[in-house]
Amino acid sequence: MTDIAVDKADPPAVSPVHPQTAEEVVTDALRKAILRGDLPPGRRLGQKELAEQLGVSRIPLRDALRRLEEEALVRIDGRRGAWVTTLDTRDIAEIYELRILLEERAVCHVVNNLTDQDADELAELAQAMDEAETDPVEGRLARREFYDSLYRLAERPRMAKMILQLRDNVGRYHILSDSGHSHEAHAALLRSLKVRDVDTASTVLREHLEEARDDLIESMIEDEKAAAAE
Repeated sequence: MTDIAVDKADPPAVSPVHPQTAEEVVTDALRKAILRGDLPPGRRLGQKELAEQLGVSRIPLRDALRRLEEEALVRIDGRRGAWVTTLDTRDIAEIYELRILLEERAVCHVVNNLTDQDADELAELAQAMDEAETDPVEGRLARREFYDSLYRLAERPRMAKMILQLRDNVGRYHILSDSGHSHEAHAALLRSLKVRDVDTASTVLREHLEEARDDLIESMIEDEKAAAAE
């Protein structure tokens, strides 16, 4: 009897699931609290209290704080403890200077890699971002998702990581100042990306970042004047 060959479909290629360590869970929780503004700039991070609130020992908490220090969200000062980092107007100006350099370069790579499907997905994320704008926290999270997806398309993972860290560091101040972002800028950026117009995309992005920088610095100066007058 002739053997009959039976084709067996290859099993789908899937990545293994790696459970998060206690350090990763704590890092994520603290990062979200800082970015939402629940732990505002200058807040002292008492390790005993945080460990109790998070239900962990101090070891993963200390490791998490070191990770967040690398992201410039936390400042650790030897035996004195840890604080959420604060930024002044000079820090804001420097961060935006770096962001403009990196994000203009990244968007050039995005244009070269962009597919029509990518453009459609970015348009959906932009719509969700604009719809969430009335809520400062949800709006910031939606903006982060949009720009994370955008810069992933540059296929420059180190550049994208640096951009997101800089955005996160300054983004928490936009929440506190309730500085808005322009619907028109998002729409103009998407239009230029869709037609692969790298020069216009770069210009729109730079002007958008400059406007956001100026609005935030002005808001911070006004807050400082109001605090001094009290």
